[in-house]
Amino acid sequence: MFVRSTGKESRVVADWIRRQDQNPLAPVNTKSENRRAWTLLIDSYISRSHIHGLYLLFLPSMRRRMRVLWALALICACTVLFHVSYLLGERYHNKQFQTIVAHAHASIHHIAFPVVIICNKNRLNWSRLPEIKSLYNITPAQDELFDRILTAYDGFSFHNFNAFDSLLGESLDALNHLNFTEIVIQMSWRCDEILRDCHWQTASRDCCKLFRPRRLPLGYCLAFNELEKRRGTETGINTGVLLRLLLREAQHAPGNPGLKGFWLTVVESSVWFGFPIDVVPHSRTNVAVTAVYHYFDESTLSLPSSWRHCVMDYEEESEHFRTLGGQKYMLENCQAECQQRYLLRYCNCSVDLFYPPSDYPACRLKDLPCLAAHNHLLQNFEQPGEHPYVHREESGLVCECLHNCKSLTLLTDMRKSVLQPWLQPNSSAIESMWLNVYFKKPSMLVYKTNLIYTWVDLIVSFGGICQLCLGCSIISLIEFVFFALYKVPQLYWKRFSNEHRSNE
Repeated sequence: MFVRSTGKESRVVADWIRRQDQNPLAPVNTKSENRRAWTLLIDSYISRSHIHGLYLLFLPSMRRRMRVLWALALICACTVLFHVSYLLGERYHNKQFQTIVAHAHASIHHIAFPVVIICNKNRLNWSRLPEIKSLYNITPAQDELFDRILTAYDGFSFHNFNAFDSLLGESLDALNHLNFTEIVIQMSWRCDEILRDCHWQTASRDCCKLFRPRRLPLGYCLAFNELEKRRGTETGINTGVLLRLLLREAQHAPGNPGLKGFWLTVVESSVWFGFPIDVVPHSRTNVAVTAVYHYFDESTLSLPSSWRHCVMDYEEESEHFRTLGGQKYMLENCQAECQQRYLLRYCNCSVDLFYPPSDYPACRLKDLPCLAAHNHLLQNFEQPGEHPYVHREESGLVCECLHNCKSLTLLTDMRKSVLQPWLQPNSSAIESMWLNVYFKKPSMLVYKTNLIYTWVDLIVSFGGICQLCLGCSIISLIEFVFFALYKVPQLYWKRFSNEHRSNE
């Protein structure tokens, strides 16, 4: 271990200088004077030096062999210092992340109750068809085509454009002037037609005050808690939203052979769409929701979104910031906007029934066969670079979308029980099914992602390795730089000035 210099070495230097001054026979020459000035300068530095071992290199009484050994020791220490400092710098430059559990039992009351979206698999109330035909002046010659178009819309969703296969090669000019999005909205199910006995937090409520119409890639549906963002105060079965769904099978499109029932989507507020849950007839469906919150802390936000693999709401300049018009940035909203871009690429239009108002041109009747022809290319999302690892017969939608840096994941646990409709006394009970959505437990898991190695860690580690190798601090390094860049040049400048004056 290197030992810090003491006054003893300084006294040795001073005694050596004194002996030189007390020798009257010593010849006066410039070389000895320069050496004396250099020795005094070194003595003034090493008497205060905090870099262990450095003063021994310049000690006049030190033998050459020992000076060489101490020089080798300092070189080895500096080599270790530079190598470890390089490793620390590389570790800091890599900007690696770690995800930890920030809170294992955060209160569920910090978040809003999920948005519950209900869609009848048969989207249209066929009993309103005569009224619609009268309103839009559909002639007997157009009647059959009009019915086929609305039958296709009855089971229409983003992944089911093949519902319009029957229109391929058909002449559609006679009805192309009609806005079928408005017609579908007018024929869609209303809340009082398919919802009954609604309860929110065990209290009976008016269904039409809880649910409101909403566009979705599944069609025109009914959504709960999208704008109000109500918070759940209780947890457990029957403490969330409880309601009875009416199938109304007699009012379904007769030409739609699809399965009967409902689609249920449970999403976070500000999320446009999610993956639906099948609610089958003659059953009670209990959906327990568990929340997991994930956020990136402040230390990561100075990095670009491509490095973090997430996007903040305000990073509109990011290459990954793509979202639906007027909507908050979320992964699902970015994917929905990507769907619109693919529709625009293939058919030069977007299905306005699925998305909020935008600048994309809306698909007309003549565009529907084009959507049906490209249905096989619109089935799956595809991650960039997955082709070597995932085999697909058809290409999918390549959407470079990232999560929001503050995202909520809702996990659903669905349990179904048969209602035994043959035991029900009336027909309305036979055609109904119960739906119950609630928070499963009063707490949620919170994950935090942060940098493994920040600039504070870099400074602390560098200070530690400097102490280990040289026993010095930042002030010691500043003293050495001041000595090397100011004191030494000052000495040589004075020597040069004195020689110049003596020559004159």
